[in-house]
Amino acid sequence: MSDIAVAESVWETALKRNIFIYDPNSKFKINLIYDQRQLATLQKEKQESGLEALENALKTLDAQLSAEKKDFESKLTVQNAAVAQFESRQKKYEAMVEYWNSQGGAPKKEYESMQSEQRSLNDEAAALNASAAKLNAIAKDLNALIEKRNNAAREYNKTAENYNDAYGHGLEFNQAEFTGAAINVYQFGNERDLTLALAHELGHALGMDHVENPKSIMYYVTSSNTSTALAATPEDLIELTRVCPDASSRGADLLRRLKTGFSLEKILPKK
Repeated sequence: MSDIAVAESVWETALKRNIFIYDPNSKFKINLIYDQRQLATLQKEKQESGLEALENALKTLDAQLSAEKKDFESKLTVQNAAVAQFESRQKKYEAMVEYWNSQGGAPKKEYESMQSEQRSLNDEAAALNASAAKLNAIAKDLNALIEKRNNAAREYNKTAENYNDAYGHGLEFNQAEFTGAAINVYQFGNERDLTLALAHELGHALGMDHVENPKSIMYYVTSSNTSTALAATPEDLIELTRVCPDASSRGADLLRRLKTGFSLEKILPKK
């Protein structure tokens, strides 16, 4: 009932009068009919839920990849700086060895100093090789994460492509219809969709036709990314004015006819 009241208020606010009255004994019905159209809507929602889960998983992988890549690059920068420093010391050491060999040998003090430097360089080389091995392991894990992320992206893109093929186009506003004796609602994704469908069909009940503004309630097409507000657009108001110019003309007849009110009925498909 609250959804009907909200839908009614769209046109009642524009006309500044109460034009719909609820009467449980009225012959005019608003029927919620569960058939293949609503089933399709539920399937669409299921696909959207799956797509959202894939998107969230992809975002998580992207965040993890970004953090681990940043950490790897930081460690690699430190490693490269250490290697450059080591190579500079090694070059100086080798130059000293070459010099003293050309002199027939180094004095004892110089020899002991060079031996100490050699041991230090060997220790540093071992440490650099160990850190390089760790970096290679991190790089391997990083590449595996990149592949995992790329697989997730491919799965998301494929699912999104299938979703867009199935639901990305506009749908003729057949989720509900005004028959003259009733309003039948066949499909809606959520409460907002239901209210919008009711407002649209109540507009037809008033005698309104479709308008061309995609943001209008009386636009004939709805889509999954619609931003239609539950408020009459200028185009809606022009059409409303056409059918209800004032309370003394056709609008008065419509008001009297619709004041019989509405009742709610739910129809389930046959098993």
